[in-house]
Amino acid sequence: MKRLTLLLLSVLIVVTSVSARAKRKRFEPVQKLPTIEIITKVNDYWQQHHKPQVRSFWDEAAYHTGNMEAYRLLGVARWKNYSEDWARHNKWMGAQGQDPSKWKYKTYGEGHDFVLFGDWQICFQTYLDLYELNPDPFKIKRAIEVMDTEVRSKENDFWWWADALYMVMPVMTKLYKATGEVKYLDKLYENFRWADELMYDKDEQLYYRDAKYIYPKVKTACNGGKSFWARGDGWVLAGLAKVLNDMPADYKHRPFFVQRFRELAEGVARVQRPGGYWSRSMLCEEDAPGPETSGTAFFTYGMLWGMNHGLLDRSVYEPVVSKAWTYLVTTALQEDGSVGFVQPIGEKPDPTKTVDAHSQANFGVGAFLLAACEKVRFDDKSVGANSAVANNSKSVKVSVSNNTADFIQQVVELDAQTIYNKLSIQGGRQFVVFDEGGLEVPYQLSYDGKVLLDAGVRPHGKLTFTIKKGTPRNYSTVCYGRVYNERKDDYAWENDRGAYRVYGPALQRTGERSYGTDVWSKNTPELVVEQRYWIEDVVMMPAVEKLRKENRQRGDSLYRLNSYHNDHGRGMDLYKVGATLGCGTPALMVNGELQYPYCFKTAEILDNGPMRTTVHLTYNPATINGDTAVVEHRYIQLDKGSNFNKVTVCYNGLTKPVSLATGFVIHSEEKENVVLANNYLLYADPTDNVRVNNCVLYVGVIFPDGPVESKKLLFDQPKGGNEGHALGIKNSYRGENFTYYFGSAWSKYDVRSMEEWKQRSAWALKTIEEPLLVTIGE
Repeated sequence: MKRLTLLLLSVLIVVTSVSARAKRKRFEPVQKLPTIEIITKVNDYWQQHHKPQVRSFWDEAAYHTGNMEAYRLLGVARWKNYSEDWARHNKWMGAQGQDPSKWKYKTYGEGHDFVLFGDWQICFQTYLDLYELNPDPFKIKRAIEVMDTEVRSKENDFWWWADALYMVMPVMTKLYKATGEVKYLDKLYENFRWADELMYDKDEQLYYRDAKYIYPKVKTACNGGKSFWARGDGWVLAGLAKVLNDMPADYKHRPFFVQRFRELAEGVARVQRPGGYWSRSMLCEEDAPGPETSGTAFFTYGMLWGMNHGLLDRSVYEPVVSKAWTYLVTTALQEDGSVGFVQPIGEKPDPTKTVDAHSQANFGVGAFLLAACEKVRFDDKSVGANSAVANNSKSVKVSVSNNTADFIQQVVELDAQTIYNKLSIQGGRQFVVFDEGGLEVPYQLSYDGKVLLDAGVRPHGKLTFTIKKGTPRNYSTVCYGRVYNERKDDYAWENDRGAYRVYGPALQRTGERSYGTDVWSKNTPELVVEQRYWIEDVVMMPAVEKLRKENRQRGDSLYRLNSYHNDHGRGMDLYKVGATLGCGTPALMVNGELQYPYCFKTAEILDNGPMRTTVHLTYNPATINGDTAVVEHRYIQLDKGSNFNKVTVCYNGLTKPVSLATGFVIHSEEKENVVLANNYLLYADPTDNVRVNNCVLYVGVIFPDGPVESKKLLFDQPKGGNEGHALGIKNSYRGENFTYYFGSAWSKYDVRSMEEWKQRSAWALKTIEEPLLVTIGE
């Protein structure tokens, strides 16, 4: 009796302490933030304090499921880039064992032979999400290999612990979405039925963590009752929500998943604590006193998703979720953006493990992000049965007009906040854009607060879009860029017209003198750069170097068969840069001499999406005309459908006027086919291997903000096949923002002659000077 009294007293002290903290925190600024801003604060805090170069085991992978959901809602490019860095670090694999005969799953294991163990498979969820946005086959090759092994197996006991139902079930539905193969859904159902029969308690409507905890093997301190672990049941409810989100409405076994989802939600809601949280031991808080965040967040996500999609009664579950959310933002969320009160890694309600404001974990942040994203959609009624698309509420009309006599295809910008205000939403991708035929069209949220739409309007015509609340599709990426650490820190980017790259810190450390922008050709609107780097620098080059040691001729042959310096039917790297400006690189001039920039120091990706990619490049301090710390900032933007990049460049640290120049290198094989004018420079480049390539790369620079001095500046002697440059020069420059455009076209794709290139460039200049006009109505 004395022990019980002391235990109850300790519980009272903990609960009172938590309650006092919650009351104090209600008045702190972080709690007043809109939920969207809380998502940003939490996710940025985590990523600023943790590098993505960690293993692909369950705890790290669980964070990325939340990160990808935050990206899906808000479209923040750096978040997607973070998950991509993690995926590449892990070679798009989970456990990396290569011999299927040695793959294990029947016991817990962190070794790389546990390929079939679900804790090594959750990473495939994020890989599949990234594949959907940029469908390169290598990203899901391992996922298909591993899960097909499981599908072919006669065994169905793969998911013997509750966590696996979150780790792996959504992988199966995502594979179905990616491939259209129903076999993944059927194996999902088979495995789930086995796990359900093992762990589900129909009386309590809860899942045991695994067979070790099935009553009466483990009993609680509360009259020897059943023991259910909050995070374990949180995994299951969240996993069922993710499965139902991707599972077809007409799949034959869907009703069983819906039934269990509803029953589990009912069982969970019934045992919520007065403080809004769920205790680690769900039926007996005395087993492990105090609140816990990861289970609470997963439950909150699951119930919000269920209400959003019409599977749970809002009148019943909204009060439950309201209390849970209050706990999450007044107790779990800390002022700096960290998420506390997460039980450390374990498999049961363990009172020996400290759970307080400093108890933080990757999977806890992932769960919090899932809940917060679904809370935004719930509050704004933007999804599923509650969405404006379903109930046909108000919409916003957007008119795009063309006042010229030419057809214009252009990415137009709408003020995002205006759209949010008119739709009464907090922000994010909570609306759907329809064309005049009622078909959904892609859009993008830009880093600078714009909604980007692709608009093609006939001469003197008008186009109308309709915007409504709702959940948009996940659109494939058309404009994309990143740093390719696998090849000396290149920053490469592309759209549906062409591809480009500039060079980074790793190349500068080698001492190689490559200053300018490289141009890659392509003859397909699909993205090609990821696949080129993957084949050449990840897969091929190690094999080539190994083969060259054995047989130089065979190694060289393998290189030619795979290298992106040869055209394999989709374009190639055919441009010669070297110690020149390449195409479109800016450079300061002192006394008529170019001061070449070297490699960038940092690359901040601002946009990556269907409509636009934008990067901010910062360069190392340089000495210019006596100023010893001149820093270049270069913003490069490439839109869908455009042959030209928009560049805005500025320089910090200039105290005296200089000249600013940009243009392109003139190669020795073709010295004459250059066009110089006050507002553009054009060139028919012969490519770096004229006889073999047998094509023309058209390059150019446009100056829409006014005339420049255009001239050829040739070298005293040709250098490495380079004659010099064609330049546009702005004199008396003092470091302010200067905007111009540079770009390219390929004779094997979209431009066949210099005359056509002139027309294309003139058209581009005109659309810059006389863009489409956008009007936002009601």
